[in-house]
Amino acid sequence: MKIAVLADIHGNLEAFEAVIADLQSQRADRVICLGDNVGYGPDPEEVVSRMRQLGYLSVLGNHEFALMDERGRRWLNFQAAENNIETEKLLSDKNKDYCCRLPAFLEIENAHFVHGYPPASVFRYLNRQSDEKIAALFDSTSSSLFFLGHTHRLELVTRQKGLITRRVLGREKVVLASDEKYIINCGSVGQPRDGDSRAKYFLWDCGRRQLDVRFVDYDNKKTMQKIRDRGFPEIYAIRLG
Repeated sequence: MKIAVLADIHGNLEAFEAVIADLQSQRADRVICLGDNVGYGPDPEEVVSRMRQLGYLSVLGNHEFALMDERGRRWLNFQAAENNIETEKLLSDKNKDYCCRLPAFLEIENAHFVHGYPPASVFRYLNRQSDEKIAALFDSTSSSLFFLGHTHRLELVTRQKGLITRRVLGREKVVLASDEKYIINCGSVGQPRDGDSRAKYFLWDCGRRQLDVRFVDYDNKKTMQKIRDRGFPEIYAIRLG
């Protein structure tokens, strides 16, 4: 089975459509989104509608959590909190309700899917977790793979010879050892923070235990102009350039 894993689409319809076309050409059997499907980007309603139309699964992100719980907005910086209010105005009632009902995590094929950090946090960042905390996670669960987003950066974390190792992922294929556990940060489809404007996602071949890190070009200038036309903060457009 091939499972496509997408993180942090953030209302970027052009990036999302480009990824949809790419993963369909790769014949993915299932698609799982890691939350923050909305926020920052200009087309939250269209992204959520498209996701539902295609039957993609998703977990809850912190931007979805902020739509249903005022405490979530207090965790966002001022610009993001204001943007969350504007995002809510752009969502239909049915799509807002969908966002608010997303599960905190999913477990499929002995893998754990969550937005922030296992088991169910939408707020905790992988890059702020100590080696000791990661080792404790590996020791406390039967899952061998953990897919997450939230940082908008590609990263692979594992334990080798008792030591936690971390490395940045590029456009590559990685074969995962059957006797090791991994945390895989899937970067971002719609708001990258790694200096590369392309949309990123993973194609996971469960049988071969192979990860294909996909980089997809799209019309980022179109999205940048939409963000400006919405009157959203300029930084959200700049990140796409």
